[in-house]
Amino acid sequence: MKIAPTIAFAIALGISLAGAERVAFASDRNDPAPPGADPLVPFPPPTPKVIAPVDRQYVYSDVPIHPTFPWLGLQLLPSPEVAFGNVRPAGKTDAEIETAFGLRWQLTPVLWSWGVNRRVTRWRFFVVDPLARHSGSIEIPLNLEYIWGHVDRMVVRPGVRAYFPLAHRGEYLSMSLGTSTYAYDEQMRVAYDAGLYILYGTLGIQATVAPNHGPLSAIGTIRIKYF
Repeated sequence: MKIAPTIAFAIALGISLAGAERVAFASDRNDPAPPGADPLVPFPPPTPKVIAPVDRQYVYSDVPIHPTFPWLGLQLLPSPEVAFGNVRPAGKTDAEIETAFGLRWQLTPVLWSWGVNRRVTRWRFFVVDPLARHSGSIEIPLNLEYIWGHVDRMVVRPGVRAYFPLAHRGEYLSMSLGTSTYAYDEQMRVAYDAGLYILYGTLGIQATVAPNHGPLSAIGTIRIKYF
């Protein structure tokens, strides 16, 4: 049988081809191996791959906030309210408690937040994200409300209001305290308000009192506000 010579010939051919590849590799790089070098180790050794270091620098930038049509539509969404007042009917000496339904809209021309990250701007103009408002802020709101019944007029209330977070930076629960002024029968009146808010500040209740003004002595509002 001639199987053994055939195997021996195949092994010799493989060794010769491997040697030819090593010679070609060395000649391609024009850098011959030094004397005594291991023929099974490529020379010169492969250049290690350089991996760029991880960039651990964090860059902060302000989110561009500007009015949009969806924002304008949300501003047109009113908050329902009920007003309570002491009214003296014509021909009677004693005042009676009257109730009237109303709708309230709120704009926020200026707000400054102390609850946002210090690396971003704390100022908001008109467009106010809920986190900036309810994580802790002070604002100058402009309330517009129309009340029917014994009031039957539009009331404009500029004022000042502060928000304080109570749970999870105000996302779960927050509160507000504020004051406002308004004109009624050619006289300036002063009112005070307090509120509680849930669901990232989108839903809440507000109580407004005007101790020295009978027709609008108290108002309860279901506050609906987003941005």
